[in-house]
Amino acid sequence: MENTCSGTYPSYWQDVQPKFSNMWSGQTVSNAPTDGWTDPVFQLSDRYPTRPVDDRAQQKWRDTKFDALFKSNTGQATKKALADEYAWLVLEYVLAGNINQPGQLDFGVCSNPVRPWYHIPFQTYDAMSGREFTHGLTREAPVTFSVNNGTGTDSSTMWAVGIYNATAAYTLGTMWPASGKAKIPSRDISFDEGAVIAKPLFNTSTVKQLPVLANMPHWNANISDPAYCKCHSEKGKEVECTLVEESQQCPRSYVKWQTVKLLQFDIAIKDSRAQGTKWVYGTFVADGQQKAHEQEPWKRVSLLGLMWGNDTPPKGQYAYNYPANPRKNGFKETVINWETVDGLNRVSGEGVMRQLGHLGCNQRLNGPADNDNSSCMSCHGTASVPDKYWVTPPMISQFSSATDHSDKQTQECVAPARLHANNGMDRAGDPATVSNDVSFAALDALYFTNVLAGVPFNMTANTPNGKVNIMGEGVPAYGSGRSQWISLDYSLQSSIALKQWMQWQHNQRLAAATRVVDKSLRRNR
Repeated sequence: MENTCSGTYPSYWQDVQPKFSNMWSGQTVSNAPTDGWTDPVFQLSDRYPTRPVDDRAQQKWRDTKFDALFKSNTGQATKKALADEYAWLVLEYVLAGNINQPGQLDFGVCSNPVRPWYHIPFQTYDAMSGREFTHGLTREAPVTFSVNNGTGTDSSTMWAVGIYNATAAYTLGTMWPASGKAKIPSRDISFDEGAVIAKPLFNTSTVKQLPVLANMPHWNANISDPAYCKCHSEKGKEVECTLVEESQQCPRSYVKWQTVKLLQFDIAIKDSRAQGTKWVYGTFVADGQQKAHEQEPWKRVSLLGLMWGNDTPPKGQYAYNYPANPRKNGFKETVINWETVDGLNRVSGEGVMRQLGHLGCNQRLNGPADNDNSSCMSCHGTASVPDKYWVTPPMISQFSSATDHSDKQTQECVAPARLHANNGMDRAGDPATVSNDVSFAALDALYFTNVLAGVPFNMTANTPNGKVNIMGEGVPAYGSGRSQWISLDYSLQSSIALKQWMQWQHNQRLAAATRVVDKSLRRNR
């Protein structure tokens, strides 16, 4: 099997290869392998296919027996059985050749003897979350769980690495060519049928805090403070930290911090039978206590659920209570394994929305590491090419970065207050207020609609005064003048990577301009 790690793009933040050293100039170096590190060092798999790849023959979930999974008249028991089989077939496909290979990191994927797999470049220009050198993990959002010991809460951090099969990697290659220079999409992209993306997510908690982590795969990773380090700029709160400040305040260490343990394993599959989206998302969760007998540690997981649509609320209705009683009545476009939910919650504390089995909005599919106001698909449907100001739609409306209330978005998954429809509380228990006349129902209609693969995410909402762009007029601001977001077909990692590429290019131009000015001053002395 061909080695798919070419060295074209940096493998990790502070990559020691000389051609990437200018990316971390002046920073405090804490993410480079030392002479004390004797294990393999992560390499980015980036020798992408140059032609489309159809791996149908090896993808057993594409069998016609699974057609019924996506039909509305299929009974809930049958859907559950099909979803379970479908998801495990995908996981088996993902694990094949990616684990237990002599001399290679699990999910290192450079020389998979079964089928090639790839990583996405340029999650390496962010000192806070950029890839670490031991396993290629990037830092995800912080999480706080309700636990059965100590203070009753546990604040921790998630670290993850995503991999792409050859079908998906062909599309990556159109954005990240062998030239080593990104091609920013100017048109909507769409992954091919049979594309598979997988992401194991690791947590920094202990087994005592989260008993499901017992007997799970664990890595000694070069991470920052498990309490989710934040940077504070010396120039004031209103100014973002520089990369140098971030490297100083949030150093990495494979000695100081504890190991990370597998908590969640996400899968995404391009499948045209999912008529409203063309994607299927699934989540497995750690089940190390119940499955301690399983010989392969990577299979000590249980399926939390599978989804291929958002069960969009009818016009004027809310996502927080639609559909009615899904545990009893089920979803049309989601299957939840309630026994897995109950197992997670049994080992959690009493804080309902911080239990491991909290799920998403109205119990739509979301894993322990995910936000309880959203769902897998409502987040990923926002994936877009950043505009010239590096702006993209917030993946969750609550993440809107505006500080001025007049510009802040209305929140999603909100239950309005009785007799006061402009105020309410979201599923996490935080207060919410309508902004710019965009009602909670109108906002839910955007974030919980089914976005078709390769179709721009819509940020135009209906209000009593007509349609409004909830991000403000002139957004997105593409150089081409295009007024719609450019779709990245559910790939949030692509959106993040392109933003970091744009930031690097911008900083390179600034550095070049500074050098030109400096040379001119020297000549005039």
